[in-house]
Amino acid sequence: HVPALPETRHMINAGRLARMKKGVRIVNTARGELIDDAALAAAIESGHVGGAALDVFDPEPPTDKRLTSLPQVIATPHIAASTTEGQELVGNETALQVRDYLKDGIIRNAVNFPSVPPDDVPKLRPYLELGEKLGALVAQLLTERPEQLSIRYYGPLMTAYENVIGSAVLSGALAQTADTVTSVNARAMAAERGIEVIESRSTRARDFMHVISVKLRGAKRERWVEGMVFEPSTPRLCGLDGVPVESQLSGTLIVMANEDRPGVIGDVGTTLGRHGVNIASFALGRGDAGAVGVIAVDETAALDAAVKDLRGAKNVKEALLARL
Repeated sequence: HVPALPETRHMINAGRLARMKKGVRIVNTARGELIDDAALAAAIESGHVGGAALDVFDPEPPTDKRLTSLPQVIATPHIAASTTEGQELVGNETALQVRDYLKDGIIRNAVNFPSVPPDDVPKLRPYLELGEKLGALVAQLLTERPEQLSIRYYGPLMTAYENVIGSAVLSGALAQTADTVTSVNARAMAAERGIEVIESRSTRARDFMHVISVKLRGAKRERWVEGMVFEPSTPRLCGLDGVPVESQLSGTLIVMANEDRPGVIGDVGTTLGRHGVNIASFALGRGDAGAVGVIAVDETAALDAAVKDLRGAKNVKEALLARL
């Protein structure tokens, strides 16, 4: 019982049938292409094969009646999933899986996507949201075509579900330029776009137990964000381009790089105030890599103009707008 692949086509052929014990019976409920029907018919007619039970054929339905007309052959129509009972079971199972995803975020039996035990869903859900928001943020900060996305996981929960969390990061990053991306198809879409995905885990101690680190690289530059979860379920930014900074990961954010000098907050506040932009929170961080700021603001019609004006403010080296 194997899938139909180029290397499995006609794996049961005249040569293999001849090597089998006389009187052998063949049962195929997998794929019709696995058996050379002409060779099987000849082996049954010769008496070497005692009989066959076949639910699948090549092609389907079979056009050559030689095999199915033999009295030693039992043929069934490969329609178990199409019976009334089969359709009812499939419908019920589908409805339950949709309910579980919408209610608890549990993805079961999706193609190319690992299942998560129900008991782990509550503690994993905030990190899936964190991963998606980090992906969305870093994609908006890189102002060129992405070529490589690197994800590093810190902490036992991260490394246990890195595949699932990585898919959430990719989903957030690709959603900035695609409408149909999900955690299930994100990896395939990244491959289609030629984005190399690199994932790694680290046992290095961090200030927080579980951390997701995401780097998005283009041809000329790289952007780097890190995040963690404030208990019980609040995603937070904890690093920007190598600089420690603690900020919310929701709403409308102005992300800037600035000179590490007095007066930055005043200049930024004055510029935004001139455009009528209200500041909800202001986080500054500094380190060996420089100084950064993350400003949560209210949406206004003048916001884009305010950010453009902010780029020319004293001590501001860069200002970008991100919506999460």
